Amino acid sequence: MLLELLYQKTGVYLFYSRLFSTSVAMVFSYLLAMMLFPIYIKYLKKFNVSAEFSNGAEVRNDPVMPAGILFMIIIVLTTLMTVRMNSYVISALVIYVFFGIIGAFDDIVKVINKKKVAEGKLSKQDFQYKADGISSNLRLSLYILISFTVAVLAYRYIPNINGTINLPFVSISRHFPYMVFWLFIPFMTLMIAVLANGVNFTDGFDTLAAVPCITCLLFVGVVSFVSSNSLWSSYLLIPHINGLQELLPLIGGVIGTLLAYLWFNSPPSTIIMGDSGSVGLGGLIGILFVFTKTGFYLPIVGFIFLLEFVSVFTQIGYYKLTKKRIFLMAPIHHHFQIKMRKCGAYPGEFHIKSKICWRFHILSIVLLVLGLALFLKVR
Repeated sequence: MLLELLYQKTGVYLFYSRLFSTSVAMVFSYLLAMMLFPIYIKYLKKFNVSAEFSNGAEVRNDPVMPAGILFMIIIVLTTLMTVRMNSYVISALVIYVFFGIIGAFDDIVKVINKKKVAEGKLSKQDFQYKADGISSNLRLSLYILISFTVAVLAYRYIPNINGTINLPFVSISRHFPYMVFWLFIPFMTLMIAVLANGVNFTDGFDTLAAVPCITCLLFVGVVSFVSSNSLWSSYLLIPHINGLQELLPLIGGVIGTLLAYLWFNSPPSTIIMGDSGSVGLGGLIGILFVFTKTGFYLPIVGFIFLLEFVSVFTQIGYYKLTKKRIFLMAPIHHHFQIKMRKCGAYPGEFHIKSKICWRFHILSIVLLVLGLALFLKVR
């Protein structure tokens, strides 16, 4: 909105450009995060704000809660400065903030319970069961309730959210599938809720969730940019969705914040994302895939998140039925961790985690390129 005000006052078209606004949002959020993260880290270490235990008896000093809360402050501030508000931006922010608040509540209770362990008021074993401020069933119910509410309102008040879906390998000039209301609303709801859980499950090792988040955001950013241009969308045979360009500064702000976060989260990390970050970002990415009509590209570009989500739920379901496990441990990155530890080819846990993270990151980048190629050209 600040850039919009500058455009109205000066008439300089540069301030109206979405590409310029996106660049400003990305650089501003990155610089603001780089300035604020050290202050937060210092403050939280002073009060030992952490919910993570080391392999031994000592408590790690890595703060778990503040990264996600700081994400919200920076992203909302950057968005208010750079975007022109419309229904897409408002809906995306509502999902992000509400999901982030749910995650933040969990983070706060984890920190409180960890301090109870240090004081002898709670055993370490009980901490594993009571770490979440909200039970998994209630948390999932809240995800679905918020997602359902936003999905219904978006379907009702945003003209382009009308049930049409873009499919891989299919040109909209030949076939533009349409999902009726009673199918499309559950589809939207589940996509947002599953992504919120998927990003949360992926956030287990340093940098593991952040890079796939960036690749997913780059995908929906490119799609938003070309879909909002009538000439490009006509040429590429993709849906023309007017108004999506206003999401670009929001996406740029999130990417800039995540890049700064990676600066401090790179191994060995001094700060981690926490539920307030992973759940909020997952919900935001989910609704961006809905807005861009690319839900069926999510299994490609967001494969890492879906893999983590599916590994957890299949593990739980299979164990309840058979009392046996499919994976050595879920989410699946822990399965690879245990398997690599058993093979004895790596000198320590640091090397194992780094190897897993880098392989997941490389896969995320390859899938981003594949997703863009399929969306833009292969029809």
